[in-house]
Amino acid sequence: MRRRPDQGLGWLVPALVIAAFLAAWELVQRLTGYPPSFIAPLPSAVLLFTVKNAGLLLHHLSVTLAEAGAGFAVGNLLALGLAVASVYSQGIERATMPFALALRSIPLIAIAPVLVFLLGLGWQSKVAVAVLVSFFPTLVNMIVGLRSVDHRLLELMHVLNAGWWQVLVRVRFPSSWPSFFAAMKIAVPSSILGAAVAEWINASAGIGYLIIVSTYQFNTVQLYSTMFVTTAVSALVYLAVVWLEAQLLPWRRYLPGN
Repeated sequence: MRRRPDQGLGWLVPALVIAAFLAAWELVQRLTGYPPSFIAPLPSAVLLFTVKNAGLLLHHLSVTLAEAGAGFAVGNLLALGLAVASVYSQGIERATMPFALALRSIPLIAIAPVLVFLLGLGWQSKVAVAVLVSFFPTLVNMIVGLRSVDHRLLELMHVLNAGWWQVLVRVRFPSSWPSFFAAMKIAVPSSILGAAVAEWINASAGIGYLIIVSTYQFNTVQLYSTMFVTTAVSALVYLAVVWLEAQLLPWRRYLPGN
């Protein structure tokens, strides 16, 4: 099978659209003075601030990424374990899914203060929020993925007298890879967002802390620069997941719509 000519260039159109939007923003604001720079600074000013203050931004970004990474790892391990248990026991699924849905329905800005009260002002509460936001998409997608198995394969494994562990490792897990990566595309950026939101409540470092400080000081250039860096890092992490999926599941690129 030949690779389609447009594959590998999917990033070009979004990049051109974003570049055109920022160029138009810069041009219109310079010509008209609207919106005022104290509300929306020039993209060139934001870029210059980002370059000059890269050390400050990277310091706060590293704090948030560490919290998000820990929450992502814990949340996905818990979700994976619960998904496996739910596939093999409908009773566990009935008992846990309503609780998981209830947690997912609570807005982050509402649950973050509760976790701060319960776990304190340290990194634990930030990690806990990242756990919550990365847990649910992985749980739902993995339950679907582990069940999306060709019944003929299950019948074959039954004929071969395979145990549940062999069925899980050799049949269910391989079948769930597409669903797993679909969950990762949601959970990875969401964990960064969750850690940043938790830092709004009480923190001395991190992207969320820097956003709140910039807002209170009305430092819009720093605020936009922080948002730009966070968005860029989230996009890069998302693209890393897409790249990893392409390496591990190369056959998916030939499916219609991919």
